Amino acid sequence: MKLIGRICPLSLCVWSFALTCSILAAQQQPAAAPPAPAQTTAPAQPRVAPPVQTADPADVERMFSIGLSDWVTSSASAGLHAGSQAILPPPHELTLPGKPYRAYGVLVTLPMKGSSRLEFSYDTLNANGNILAPTDLGLFGGVIAQGEPLHTTYSVRHLKMSYNFLTYPNPPQDAKLRIKTLWEFHYLQLKPGVTATVSAPDQPVTQSQRIILPAVGLGLEYVMSKHFRLEMRGSGMAFPHRSTLGDAEGDAVVRLGSIEIFVGGKFLHFKTSPKSDTFMSGTIWGPDAGVRWVFK
Repeated sequence: MKLIGRICPLSLCVWSFALTCSILAAQQQPAAAPPAPAQTTAPAQPRVAPPVQTADPADVERMFSIGLSDWVTSSASAGLHAGSQAILPPPHELTLPGKPYRAYGVLVTLPMKGSSRLEFSYDTLNANGNILAPTDLGLFGGVIAQGEPLHTTYSVRHLKMSYNFLTYPNPPQDAKLRIKTLWEFHYLQLKPGVTATVSAPDQPVTQSQRIILPAVGLGLEYVMSKHFRLEMRGSGMAFPHRSTLGDAEGDAVVRLGSIEIFVGGKFLHFKTSPKSDTFMSGTIWGPDAGVRWVFK
């Protein structure tokens, strides 16, 4: 009994010690990691293609070209008039007869920044005719008797620089109808002459006159395809009691590779400054045609 009484307390102590060690061991073990969340794959987003820039099918806004033209002037009216410095009488009014001839032209276009181009053109024409003096005439400081047979001449030299700016739409992309604004500078040299073939055949009465003016205008283009388009334009400038200028043309253009062929019509109106003894005015129009080489 004494042995049992001694063993029981000892067993109790051993059991308590073992229980304590088990608890401590359980506290020292790390907690189990939570299960990793399942990875979900985001649905693939469709790739959006960048917008396609539609190119100008004809590429007419920015081109380098050189062209030649022939102006078949079907009608012309030109005349001399008394200026503010004229001494009257006699009158200074004389219609210059004759149909212009040798009406040729040169055109050069240069590409500029954006949808625009710079154009240079030069036209030349001449005219002559014969008429009897309708009255006594005072021209360029000289006097011609009524009934005198007269030989008249005049020449026109027209130099134009034009900044051709595409206003709408800009950029053109594949638009068919296009609106242009034109900013121009014109230089006209006019040289009328009158010769009294009986009294003074070797002494023509003549005077060179000039028109130097800026001009503004509007142009329209209808690009039907890469190979065909229509062009129309008009510009002008006028100041009271000074020079006047009006210029217009329209063409149908066919492109074959690097060559353009154009057929249409041209119009020119001018009046030199009346602040002189005698000034000149005229209106010339008629069909024109030409060929243009386009360099890329």
